[in-house]
Amino acid sequence: RLFIMPAYHSKRNEEGYEEACGCAICPLKSELKGPIAPFVPTSAEDEDIVDETLTYFRANVLFRNFDIRGAADKTLMYLTLHVVQCLVKCEKIDDKPTALRELRALSTKQFAIPGDPNFPLPGLISLPASKAEGDLFKAYMKQAREELCIRLCDKLFDKDGTKNKWWQSFSKKKFMGKEMKD
Repeated sequence: RLFIMPAYHSKRNEEGYEEACGCAICPLKSELKGPIAPFVPTSAEDEDIVDETLTYFRANVLFRNFDIRGAADKTLMYLTLHVVQCLVKCEKIDDKPTALRELRALSTKQFAIPGDPNFPLPGLISLPASKAEGDLFKAYMKQAREELCIRLCDKLFDKDGTKNKWWQSFSKKKFMGKEMKD
């Protein structure tokens, strides 16, 4: 009998957050400007969607299939693809300040949304029903991507400034066989 290891899913699937293109617009622990409500933890261990993405990344990136159980899983999938994109960008960068500058630029520059020809998850994330929904998706993901790159740099570089080769080694993996293009 073949045992299939399940992927890690978001704990936020049942929260009933607003959605854009089928992705949950989850609150973020962030001081960045953006349209998203701040995350209010109920305990010290409570994670936002960016924390979940980074916590589950090294396990989830190994999967070629991902069973979507809710809108927060779609947000998790999108952000997981962005982590891979960030790791690829950092392959030749050896210091944290340069990495942070490059990743913030990558995270905030123009990127594809559902319906664009180079969007990495066509069919899995819905097309925007209106321009307002597309704008909300773009604004949320811009803020989430930037927050993600800040926290990723803290994991990618050790306290002494050296690169964590364990994290960097995951730049060779493709989540679900997909990748985001610069």
